[in-house]
Parts: sequence; structure tokens; C-alpha cells
Amino acid sequence: MTLASVRLENLKKAYEGGKGVVNGINVDIKDKEFVVLVGPSGCGKSTTLRMIAGLEDVTDGKVIIDGKTVNDLPPKDRDIAMVFQNYALYPHMTVFDNIAFGLKLRGFPKIEIEKRVHEAASILGIEDLLDRKPKALSGGQRQRAAIGRAIVRKPKVFLFDEPLSNLDAKLRVQMRTEISRLHQRLETTMIYVTHDQTEAMTMGDKIVVMKDGFVHQIAEPLDLYNHPKNKFVAGFIGSPAMNFFEGTIEGPRSLAFKQQNGAFKMPIPRENQKRLRKYVGKKVTLGLRPEHIYRSSSRIVRGAKVHVDVQVVEPMGNEIYVYFSVGKDGRQYAARFDATTMPSVGKRLEMIFNTSKAHFFEAATEEVI
Repeated sequence: MTLASVRLENLKKAYEGGKGVVNGINVDIKDKEFVVLVGPSGCGKSTTLRMIAGLEDVTDGKVIIDGKTVNDLPPKDRDIAMVFQNYALYPHMTVFDNIAFGLKLRGFPKIEIEKRVHEAASILGIEDLLDRKPKALSGGQRQRAAIGRAIVRKPKVFLFDEPLSNLDAKLRVQMRTEISRLHQRLETTMIYVTHDQTEAMTMGDKIVVMKDGFVHQIAEPLDLYNHPKNKFVAGFIGSPAMNFFEGTIEGPRSLAFKQQNGAFKMPIPRENQKRLRKYVGKKVTLGLRPEHIYRSSSRIVRGAKVHVDVQVVEPMGNEIYVYFSVGKDGRQYAARFDATTMPSVGKRLEMIFNTSKAHFFEAATEEVI
């Protein structure tokens, strides 16, 4: 069986007269792995995907597929298939002809083409749509047709470039699960680009978080969520985003985090005191996820009681998001509560910050402590 590993070695891309778009990234993608490249717009994730596909020239470094450097190979010789954001279907062709088009160009026998198209259509649940043209399809059906065109190629590697961006919210969730199921069924290496951290967390075996052309962390979804390497990753992964409080570490014996305006003081748990001791008197950033902030009535053993001012309340059905301010720093923070009671906007509320779930970051480097 052919292996389909992908390796990026010190991969760089810079345009003439401009700064680097991709700045020397290193990523190892194993055979049959589903890897997601995620990051804000302009971080270099789509450019990286296009270099893997051969649609962008590599400025420096290597793209290695199956142990073979493919920098100089044209896209058609790389044995990859790419699904684009805009579907890229031919409007004058039926779904069948769109899916079969690449096989016809490669001179496949008619019987083999029909077999592969019907296999792909069966996998994607679009067998009854093969005689339609793209204008008669919904957005989700068009995306399935585009994926079908990739499936019939039976490539070593599938590349997805923000394929769900044009779909509505409900259809995005549905297509997310379908692509994940497709990966399990085909057992093929897949590389998926998105700016949506929810897509990344729910779909990827491994996530590559990018910003400004650099890789900030590569990890499995839950490891990324629970153990971010720096403030950017911590803030980017998770919705609502992690809260960040600026302040200093007080000591020297029993350490505590003091918020910069003195609005609250949080005792440092014993297991964290050793690594934070050298930061006594120094500025640090405290990170706390919304689900680790509780109502004062909660039975939390270790926590700092903090008085906050409620600014906005968002009912989400089974839970509510409470946005609040602390002291006079002018920032807005978020808590995630169950929907048993609804706090009043404009009221002062006592909350409990779970000290055992706190993350600490260096103020200067923004790296985790």
C-alpha cells in the first residue's frame, strides 16, 4: 500500500519586494492523518497549501511527499487533489461530467470512469444529482460535487482550501461531519485549511496554528486547548476566547496574582508556585477560560472571589455567556454559565475565578510560563 506522508522542511514563500508570507515552517504529516492549518486571514495557511499543491512556487525549503521532494514537479504529477472554496465547477456541464472531467483528460476508459463516478456519488449521497447542472444545486450539493471530483482521482493526498466558507452555519456543521466521515472511510491523508477554530477543533487529528507566516504550535485538539504554548494560541483557540488579565506576581512566600488596577487578588496554587517564584514583582498575564469562571454559589474548593459589573448577557439555549468588566481597566471579559438563572445587565455580581485552571504568560514574550 502506498504511503502518503507529507513533510514541509523550512518552507518559505516571499513575493518580490515584499516580506515573507511563509517564514520557514516545519510540519510532519503522517500517512492517513487529518491535519488542519488554522489561523487568522493573511497568516500564510492557504499559501502553504498552494505550495504543497504546486500552484505556488517555493522560495526556499522543501515540500516532500512520500519521501520525494516535489518542488519542481508540476501539480498534475504530485498525485494530489484539491477542493477549493468556490467549488470551481463548470456551469455548462452536468455533475457527472464535472466529476468525470479529470479522469477523461487522463484518458481513463469509459467503464472505469463510470464506476469511479458512481462510487464517489454513492459515498457523498448525490447519485440522484448526476444529471443536474451546478445552477440547479444548493451550495452543499455543489461542494459535494467538488469533493466528488477529488475522490475519483484516488490521490495520495487531499487538500481542502476553506471549502465550507460559502455555506450557511447549519450546512457548515453538516458538511464538517461529512468530511470527517469521508476521511475515516477513505483512509487518506488530508490537509485542511480554515480560519474557523471550531472547524479545526472538531475535524483535525492534529492542528497547526499559524500567524504571520510562522507556526506557533502543532498539537492534537485537546492538547492545544488545555496546554497552549503562548498567548496567541490561547486566545485564538476557544469560543468565547480566553480572558487575559494584566498584573504582577506578589510574594515572596505565598504567591498571588494581583490585577494591575488592584481589582482582585488571586492566590497561586501550590503546584504553580515553583515556576512562578522567579516572576515575583514582575508583570505577567493571567489567562482564564470563560468556563472556569463560576457563580458565587458554585461549590468550587479553590477560587478567588471577584466582584464584576455585568455588561451584556447572551442566552445560548442550554447556557449563557456573561460579558463583564473588572474594576476600571475598561476591558470586557466573558464567563460561561448554565442557563438556570439570568444575571441582570448593569448589576454588580460576585464570581469565582478557578485558580487551578489559570494559565500564566510572560508579559514581554507572551510565552506560557
